[in-house]
This record gives sequence, structure tokens and C-alpha cells, in this order.
Amino acid sequence: MRWALGLVLATTTAPSVVGELSFSADFESGSLSPFVRSSNPRYEGQEVEVVDGGVKLVQANKHYGLGAPVEFKPDGSLVVQYDVTLTTGLSCGGAYLKLLEATPSLSVETFDDKTPFVLMFGPDKCGTTDKVHFIVRQKNPVSGEWVEHHLKGGPKAKVDKRAHMYTAIVKPDDSIEILIDGESVFVGSLTSSLDPPLQPPADVDDPEDSKPADWVDAAKIDDPDAVKPDDWDEDAPRKIPDADASKPSGWLDDEPLEIPDPEARRPPDWDDEEDGEWEAPTVPNPKCDVGCGEWERPLVDNPAYKGKWKPPKIDNPAYKGKWAPRKIPNPHFFEPKEPAKNLPPIGAVAVEIWTTNSGILYDNIALGHDPKDASDFAKSFYDKKAAEEEAKKKKKQERDAKKLEKKLEKGALSAKVQVAVNDALKLANEQPLAALATAIAALLALAALCLGGSKKKTTTPGASEPAATSEPPAPAAAPAAAAAEKEEEEEDTSTPAAAAADDDNKPPRDED
Repeated sequence: MRWALGLVLATTTAPSVVGELSFSADFESGSLSPFVRSSNPRYEGQEVEVVDGGVKLVQANKHYGLGAPVEFKPDGSLVVQYDVTLTTGLSCGGAYLKLLEATPSLSVETFDDKTPFVLMFGPDKCGTTDKVHFIVRQKNPVSGEWVEHHLKGGPKAKVDKRAHMYTAIVKPDDSIEILIDGESVFVGSLTSSLDPPLQPPADVDDPEDSKPADWVDAAKIDDPDAVKPDDWDEDAPRKIPDADASKPSGWLDDEPLEIPDPEARRPPDWDDEEDGEWEAPTVPNPKCDVGCGEWERPLVDNPAYKGKWKPPKIDNPAYKGKWAPRKIPNPHFFEPKEPAKNLPPIGAVAVEIWTTNSGILYDNIALGHDPKDASDFAKSFYDKKAAEEEAKKKKKQERDAKKLEKKLEKGALSAKVQVAVNDALKLANEQPLAALATAIAALLALAALCLGGSKKKTTTPGASEPAATSEPPAPAAAPAAAAAEKEEEEEDTSTPAAAAADDDNKPPRDED
């Protein structure tokens, strides 16, 4: 099943102000406002929470309907943006945004899935479907029919558990662009990238035309002059017994394939009156290694088999080609003029979904004219994610430090080396100018550790012990060091330097 995350906007009575966002919601106050729950029975029992500065749809397999009024007239330019986190993934469904049309009947308190929209935008994955939707709804001024026009060749959806920001931009020149996490992933046009196109075809099939009764559309026919050959035997079988086969030596014709199990014993509680006459279960006959029972020749392909005779095909002299109705001028044809400028007014931003996954979390919803305004609004999103990543990095460093301390207590030389290397990498990351001095210090420390670990053992003169030699670590220490090294290999090997490199990546919303 599919579900849609939609932005719903209220009836427009005044034009939006170009150069600033017309709508934004970051939920940092902890309130659902400006969104309200639709009272439509479709969404009865919907459970919504504001957590972590976002709106969370708590339950799976549930309909949700949340709406926020707004006044927005595209006037040739539109940018809509939001971020969504699929905390439990996305098995089948969508995470769309809907910009609902400003109509006299629009109400965020009662809207439902049938409420008309201007634009539906966002990810969708179910079965073979895996894409970011961009659907424009346009009214044919001649026929009065509303038609949904879908983006062709759109980007794939992000369905991991990290937070991702989706941005759709419509420009005055009718061009469109889609960004994910600030990176452009699709560039196209309202006039050439939608299916069906905004402009209907100039000619259509004549609904009154029909194929003539004498129209011949069979390109091939049976050859009327062909006859079945006299030696064609339609009754010959496909398989026949192999005349060259012979019964294997050791084949026992009179032996059964299975015999009663000689090891089986009648259960002591068996009752013939209730359970019937007891019979031992059967087992494979050990005498039948080669084969038992009546021997039959194996079947082989019959060289005389030809099957049912059919006359060969020839070109049909009466063939007229594939029939198609004649074309007539499209009575509903029109040429859209400046489609971006003529997008209908938007009256609400809505969440209107049915989700198969719990914990859908979305945040930082913005609607306006200028992509820069949306980009500035998104800065808080990336700043927040960077802070979360930094906190997680620090927490990991603290865990790693504690693990290394424990290894030091066990006397693992590899742990001592790791401490020196980690200290050098950390300082190189935070203070590059001091990296050289740190490296020298680390090398000196390493040399001291190595020398300290190879002191000679002394003995009392005249004692019976062997002469002092440079000895390897005591046997008990070797397993400890090996275990420490193995543990290091199995751990996440990211260092402070590697963590710093990860700062360029978008952090997850809820990874722990």
C-alpha cells in the first residue's frame, strides 16, 4: 500500500510576498501548530507526536490527515522543501508532500485523500516502484477535465533511516529542478518532462471510425497448395523403448522394492480392536541395489516421429496491413501558455497518508518563491545535524578511550601503540601545526614502551638459573595481547580523523 505526505494550504485571497517564505514549520516549539488534525472519519484514531523537533506518525498501517492553512499564488515560481526520516525504513509506501488547491470548499479541519492538489512531491517505494514523485495537476480549459501529469525518469527515493531533505523548484521559464540533501538530482521542464504532456496531442483517433468488415489484417496464411507427404506418420509416438538396452546383471524381477522393517516391534500398548491389525513399517529392500521388479526398457526419442502435419505459411496476398482508426483534430486540444505562471493558487499544506511503517518523522517544511530562502531555512537543518554528529563522535571517542584504558591495564602493547596513534591523529585533526611535534613525541613514547618491554632478566651469581637473555613476553600476556588486537579489529576502526572526514556527510536523525 502507498501513503502520501502532503502539504495542505488554505484558500488564497491575497498574493504571496516574493522574496520570503510564505510558509514554514520547524516544530521547535514542541507544538503541532500550524497543523491541525483533520476530523474526517478516514483518520479516526491517528496518533501524532511532536518529538525531536519534528512531527512523528506513531503507528503503522494507519491513515493520517494533518493540514496547515497558507495563502500562496505561484505566479511563475515555486519552491517546496521538507525533510523526512524513515525511522523504521520504508517497506511499501510514500513520503510525499501535497500542495492543495485553494478552493472555496477547502478546509484543513475536514480535508481527505480526495481533496484536489496542485503539486504532489516526494519519495515513493513499493514493489518495483522506487522514485521521487513530482506530479502536477492541471485542468484542461476546453474539456474541463483535471489531469495528473507525472515526472518521467525521476530520481530514486532515499529509503534508509537517515534524515533527508527534499526540494522541488519551479522557475518562471517553466524549468523544474529536484534536490536531495542540497544536491541537484534532476533538471527538466514542465513542458517536456511530464507524462502525459501538459499540452494534449493535436490529433486523436476518431472514435466514430471502425475497421471495415472486409479488412484483412492477417499477414500470413496457410499455403492452400501444400499437401501432407505420403510418408508422414502422424501417429508415430514421440518416445519408443530403447532396442539396444539390456537388463542389468543382478536385477531381481521377483523381489519387492520395499520390505517390512525387520527391526520394528509392535508397540506394547497397541490395541487391535481400536488401532487395527499392526503392520511393520516398510523400508527399502537391501537386495535391490541394482534393481527389483519387472524390468522395462528405457525410452528414447523416436527418429520417425514427426508430429501432426501442418501446411507451411505464405504471404497473404489479401493483406492490407495493421488497421488503425483515422486521425481527427483533437476537440480538447489547447496550448498551455506559461504553465508555471498559471499554476493554481495553493491553500493548504497537508500530511495525507496511509503508512505501512511506524515512526515517520518529518520536519522543516517550507514553501516560497525563492530557492535561496529555502536554502537559508535549510541551514538550521544541516547545523542541527552537524551538532548531532559532533555529539555522537565525541561519545564514540569517549567509549574508545575507555576500551583502550582497559587494554592498557591488561598490558597489551598494541593498545599502547593505539593510544599514541590516536593522540597524534586527534591533535593533527584539531591543531595541524602541532601535528609534527605530536608525531615525534608519539614515536619517542613508542620507543620507550618497546625498550621497557625488553629488559633483561637478572640472576644471582652462582644461581642455577640460565644466563640473562632478552625474553619474549610471558606466555600469559600473549593471549591477552592477541585478544586485544582481535577486539580492535572487530571494533569500528574509525578514528578522530576519520570522524572529522565524516563531517562532510549528512548526519542521521536517529541512528542510536
